[in-house]
Amino acid sequence: MKHSSRRGARALFSDPLLRVIPAGLALIAVVLVFTGLSRLMHKPNPDVLVPADASAAAELTPSPVPTITPTPAVYAPFGAQYGYGGEELIPETPTPAPTPTPSPTPFATATPSPAAQTGYRTLKKGSTGDDVVRMQQALIGLGYLNGAADGDFGSGTQNAVTQFQAVNGLSADGIAGEKTLTLLYSGSALAASEAPEMDYLVLVNRDRPLGKDYVPTDLVNIGDVIPSDVLAVKYRNTQANRVATEALYRMLEDAIADSVSNFQVSSAYRGYAAQQQLVDNSVANYRKNNPGWSTERCLSATYQTVAPAGTSEHMTGLAFDITVPGVSFSGTAQQKWLHEHCYEYGFVVRFTAEKESITGFLAESWHFRYVGVEAAQVMTFNNWCLEEYVEKMGL
Repeated sequence: MKHSSRRGARALFSDPLLRVIPAGLALIAVVLVFTGLSRLMHKPNPDVLVPADASAAAELTPSPVPTITPTPAVYAPFGAQYGYGGEELIPETPTPAPTPTPSPTPFATATPSPAAQTGYRTLKKGSTGDDVVRMQQALIGLGYLNGAADGDFGSGTQNAVTQFQAVNGLSADGIAGEKTLTLLYSGSALAASEAPEMDYLVLVNRDRPLGKDYVPTDLVNIGDVIPSDVLAVKYRNTQANRVATEALYRMLEDAIADSVSNFQVSSAYRGYAAQQQLVDNSVANYRKNNPGWSTERCLSATYQTVAPAGTSEHMTGLAFDITVPGVSFSGTAQQKWLHEHCYEYGFVVRFTAEKESITGFLAESWHFRYVGVEAAQVMTFNNWCLEEYVEKMGL
């Protein structure tokens, strides 16, 4: 019996189906045990627990759905923040870089001017110092300034600067700025002896004015050419054309030899601005003495005796107002001698009573204009004024 029972049991377990059942039961038992252990070991997340008294309507914000697509390395921090991307793509947590404090935007700085780069100071009348000495030395070397370099920018230096500018094609304002000083020290500036030849027949009147920037070349201080015992100069540093001034010197020496002396130059070269100032002063005087006059009437009266700026022959440096100190010039021995002999030295009496309708100016017995000896002789012997000479000679 026992032998039969064992044989029956062996037969029972030899059945394949019966052998599978115990294996399945064992697997189920293992799964149940593993699940229980997982629940015991899992720690609840307090961030997702809802208090008992919380409103039933409160809902948790769902976590982002993970993606199986690896996040590129450049986006790793972004991917790590939301829980996707491979660990190999997440760098170590970087130390936040300090936020730079924005610096205030500096104001735009202007590009330094050439004057600032060269270090030249603008020099004008009244300036003093070593840089004035240097400028004067350069002007002396080029023949524009006579005398010593004393470091004092006076009228003589201003005249020399004006002549230098005129000869070298600069704005002739008598102020030594960047352009003037740069050219003066360049070694390529024109000397006074290289100035273009003066047109001694230049015609200037109300119909043919000169421009504001016109400055004649080869101006000299009259007092530097003609001694004071021959000619008194009413205003210091009065200038005129060199050739005309030398001709005046010869004429006055001959007059003195004929026992006629005591000559004075009241005016010679005047620039545009100086002429305009004369006009303005005259208008102011007429208005003061005639309160009822309009500006137009004051200006009309002024233009009877004062040339509008740009129309005066004094701008050429070729005209001289010759007088006798303290005496009215007309009718004097000096006036008579000059009217008789001036053409011999290249001068003409520019404005006469009989030519007023042509010249546009009232007669001025003291106004002498240098035109050169040949032209002066032709004009005198034919009784022509300069306008007639220019027309008849086809100039």
